[in-house]
Amino acid sequence: MNDSPEIILLDDDPRELGKISRLVSAYYAAKPHTRSSVNLHQFRAGSAALEFFESGAAVDIAFLDIIMPEMSGVQFAGKLRDNGYKGYIVFLTTTNDFASESFMVGAFSYLLKPVQKEQLFGVLKKIEEDRLKKHIEDSTAIFISTRQFSRNILLREIVCVEIMGRKLFFHLIDNDTISFNKALKEIAPQLLADGRFSHCHNSIIVNMDQVGNIRENDTIMKNGSVYPISRRFRDFKSRYIAWALKRGGMT
Repeated sequence: MNDSPEIILLDDDPRELGKISRLVSAYYAAKPHTRSSVNLHQFRAGSAALEFFESGAAVDIAFLDIIMPEMSGVQFAGKLRDNGYKGYIVFLTTTNDFASESFMVGAFSYLLKPVQKEQLFGVLKKIEEDRLKKHIEDSTAIFISTRQFSRNILLREIVCVEIMGRKLFFHLIDNDTISFNKALKEIAPQLLADGRFSHCHNSIIVNMDQVGNIRENDTIMKNGSVYPISRRFRDFKSRYIAWALKRGGMT
C-alpha cells in the first residue's frame, strides 16, 4: 500500500485550492513513515480534472468542491464513478443541502467550508485507516485442505460458495470453479466472520462485494451468475444494502 497517495484537488476558488493544498501537504509531511511527499494534482475546472483522470492517471483520493460553475462536484464525481473510479471522494461545501447527492456517488465524507485543519486531518486519518483495512482484506485467505489438495484461496477472489450434494463448490472471479468433498458448515464460520460474506440461501454463501443487483427472489452477481434468495434469508437484501453503504456506495 502506497503511503503517499495520488490526490486530486478540485476547486474553482484559487484561495481555497491553495489552502486545501497546504493543509493536505502538511498532514503527510508530519507523518514520519511517509516515504515521499504526497502527490497533489490541482484543478480549477472539472473538465481539466476529468481529462487528467481519463488519461490513465492513478487517483486514490479526490477532494471536490460541490458548487462549481462548469460542472458541480457531484456531477464530476458521477463521471469518475462511471469511468471506474473506486477511490475516496471527499466533498467541500458551504452547506449540508447536498447530502443525498453525495450519497449517490459513494462519498466517503464531506468538509464544510471554510475547511478547518482538525476536520481535514481527521478525514485523512480515517481514509488511512480504511485503506489499511482494505489492504488486509485483500490479502486475507481461507486455507482448504483435503485428501486431494491443499490451497489458499483469497477471499476477495470468491464470488460464491455453494453446496450441491456432497460437494462444495468455490466459484471464483476468474470463472474458475474449485470443488471437493466438504460440508459448507465447515468453512461457513470463517467466511461469515469476514463481514463481506452472507447467506442468501441455506446452501449458498455469496461475496457481497461481487453482487451486482438484487431482485425479489434472486441475487445477480457481477459475473452474471444468479443465485436464489430463500425465504429463510429474506433479510439478505437489507444486509447487502447496509454492506454496500458501509463500503462507500452502491455499485
